[in-house]
Amino acid sequence: MSTPLVSNVNANDAADAKRVMSELMNTVVRAHIEDGRIISGQLWCFDQLKNLILLSGYETRNSEDGTHNRALGPLVMVPGKYIRKLEATKSAWEAIQTKDNEA
Repeated sequence: MSTPLVSNVNANDAADAKRVMSELMNTVVRAHIEDGRIISGQLWCFDQLKNLILLSGYETRNSEDGTHNRALGPLVMVPGKYIRKLEATKSAWEAIQTKDNEA
């Protein structure tokens, strides 16, 4: 059984999380999944189950032989139950922070 990615949050935290996710739309993200792979692509959408749809997705796998990259296709669905961490580029995060400071 997997643990939820978000638990015991208050309404303000949930609203902030939704705002950040909406700001990350159309930016490049990396989803780290349970088996150690990293699925990267442009965040197109997500649903209430935390499933992600990525555009132009590719997989990165680290092994004893080195790092292996593989294109996955134009649309990739990453099941939310397997996602352990979601990362955005530094420039995307800085853009969100700049908007917060302007508001």
